[in-house]
Amino acid sequence: MAEWMTAPVRAERVAGDGEHRPADLFLIAVAAIGAKRAEHDWLGEPRGPHERLGDGQQYLRRFDGGAVCWSSRTGAHEVHGPVADRWEALGAETSILGFPITDSAPVARPDGTPRPGGHAHFEGGSVYWSPEHGARVVRGMVRDIWALLGWERGALGMPVGDTEVGDEGLMSARFERGRIAWSSAAGPLVEISGAEASSTPLGAHGETGALDPASERLLERLTPGFAPRD
Repeated sequence: MAEWMTAPVRAERVAGDGEHRPADLFLIAVAAIGAKRAEHDWLGEPRGPHERLGDGQQYLRRFDGGAVCWSSRTGAHEVHGPVADRWEALGAETSILGFPITDSAPVARPDGTPRPGGHAHFEGGSVYWSPEHGARVVRGMVRDIWALLGWERGALGMPVGDTEVGDEGLMSARFERGRIAWSSAAGPLVEISGAEASSTPLGAHGETGALDPASERLLERLTPGFAPRD
């Protein structure tokens, strides 16, 4: 993935949101969607007119190769392939994921070489797809911890299951080489697979398997009271 994407992605509200008339917002959306289509000409020809989503001033246009969504909160971003299919299956913009806040992008191995798959970030989480594991939803503190560890290029690799919420707010997800769990009571736990690995609450003293010292220092601040910024 892109070298600059090394921290959790947060959507920012566009200045002036809500100050335009509906007709003006539609024109802004049409222009933004058109510009995004021009940026990604592989999207191909439109399959229909611009669609208004829900009761708000939010729009989508479908093309042969994917779709472009626009909202005043997020701007225009494209989604395509298995990532888009999973997003739509969950309810698209009405789901917990909300609108995309990045375009779809490739994924990479730890050495930076491309690997089959792709991902996109949304207001409420991320979808990562690989042929081996399908399209998986990573969200909440699990995603924030995974991001600090280097996303799919870090020690854990790609997600192999969705982020799940269990008893007492425990969030967890499985990855190719381990697991991340989080609760406000217990804080973060990272399990690294392998003969040398152990399961250690981060911030405690002890071995943490494949985590390097830099990763351990990054995660020391994830105490039980830690929460991502709004």
